[in-house]
Amino acid sequence: MNQIFFAILFSLVLIISGCSKSEDVEEEIIEEPEIEVPEPIDPAKLVTINTGAVVGTFYNFWSTRPMINQTRFNSSGFRTGEVESVKDYVQSYNLVRMLGGRTDDLNEYYQGVDASGNIITDFSGLLTSMRNFRLTGLKPRIVLDNVPWEMSLPKVVDTYGNSKPPTDYNLWRQYINAFLNTLVNEFGMAEVKTWRFRVATEPNYTPDHWRGTKEDYFKHYDITVDEVLKVIPDAIIGPGNMLTEGSATYSTELIDHCVTGTNYATGQIGTKMSFFCISYYEKIDQNTVKLPDDIGPYRNSLDSYSQFKDIPLDIQEFGILRDENGKRGVSLNDATEFGASWYATIAEMAFKYRINEIYEWGQEVEGGNLPQGKRNVSKMFQMMEGGNRLQAVHNLTGYAGVIPVIKNNTIYLLVYNHNTSRNSTSSKTVYPKLEGGLISGGTKWTMNEWTVDKNNSIMMHELYKDLRTAGISEITNGRIYGNRISDRFETGWENVLNTNMAKYENLSKLSKTATDVIVEKKDGSVILKVDLEPHSVKLIELKPQ
Repeated sequence: MNQIFFAILFSLVLIISGCSKSEDVEEEIIEEPEIEVPEPIDPAKLVTINTGAVVGTFYNFWSTRPMINQTRFNSSGFRTGEVESVKDYVQSYNLVRMLGGRTDDLNEYYQGVDASGNIITDFSGLLTSMRNFRLTGLKPRIVLDNVPWEMSLPKVVDTYGNSKPPTDYNLWRQYINAFLNTLVNEFGMAEVKTWRFRVATEPNYTPDHWRGTKEDYFKHYDITVDEVLKVIPDAIIGPGNMLTEGSATYSTELIDHCVTGTNYATGQIGTKMSFFCISYYEKIDQNTVKLPDDIGPYRNSLDSYSQFKDIPLDIQEFGILRDENGKRGVSLNDATEFGASWYATIAEMAFKYRINEIYEWGQEVEGGNLPQGKRNVSKMFQMMEGGNRLQAVHNLTGYAGVIPVIKNNTIYLLVYNHNTSRNSTSSKTVYPKLEGGLISGGTKWTMNEWTVDKNNSIMMHELYKDLRTAGISEITNGRIYGNRISDRFETGWENVLNTNMAKYENLSKLSKTATDVIVEKKDGSVILKVDLEPHSVKLIELKPQ
């Protein structure tokens, strides 16, 4: 019964939350409300957390951003503007298609061969880009993907440029060797050997990224790795990110080849693989969270081989590719509370499947660098980063859960509810029950709470309302609520965004929905009552008094 009394007390938080989401709003003093609380609590809604049982670390998995065009770093405005604005959570860039073979004809460092059959190169453009990149102070990662056009004639232009393997691997070896030695000579072996090197992009996506067979890629990987290791003996190197869509031509066979296959370059068994990675994109119109199906076979395959069980498993392309109407646009994320609750769901799965990193295309909205809903969720992650994840036992249904963490004697609870339909009305009430460990040693805690849902930390709904009121032409078959406003609205949206920027900045801030609420232990545990919208993420912080 005492636990139920505490649950009633905690319900005060939910009343306060609607009044404290803006710093400009004066917090009301509210009498203790009369709240209906089930007695006993439905076991299906209870999450039991042992604060003395550590199951792992809340590690940082969100700090690498892919970049298709590294020449952007040559602009001081880009470096001091966009790059500086995201340094709070972006620590490295994965630089894609650096070797040429691009549809925009950038990075044409290969200049043919001389009379003796030796390659001719001009890496001055590479050095300019990399020197300017290094001015950011961030760590680069290098993707050795598209082959230069002239190395795989006749020229065939696929979706992302040249997807053909080289016709002469002697020239390819020379090119990789010269490319790497250029980097080592400029930046030093001690530095370059700390960079990651990935061989190709989605090599099981034929012909868009690889116009060759499975065995053609195994050969390409083996030879490329062999040449990289000649220059950098302890290089961090791995294969391209595997497509996980239905059009993928193969999957875990590459892992098998790197363990039991005959190496095309050395004739020995196996190939070095420092990490493994996949692509993972959600599609709202499919009403799924398909990460377990996508990552599971790869996790199981890596775990089956002792030498690869503990190497990093990454998602190096990631996002929500289509909206509920099947529209893609340029957006690679959903910018509303839907994207936010999906991201929290993915975080839980990342820890479950030991996913080391998830590369982010970006967590801001086009036009103003305003945070998407998922950016506010990653701000919650940052508060928990480095803490110890705790054991949580529950029978919650659907995509709902609690990720509990202890960090510096503070308890954090990331509580989320996600539904695969944007129009879902399936709200949820969850009762985290904390016991043992830190709870055993205290009696009172100060509680703070932050919330992302349709009414908190989201600016997209207000922006869409303002755009429609202003009469901005709407592209009815364009993607809705993506991170790029131009996917849905015609020219003129920029004026509305800029005119109301102060309002959108305020709406997009991570909303603190409860401040310094006192909670007490009853009968050896603390039970909280957390009400969640259909797409909702809450971070609860408990500090002992």
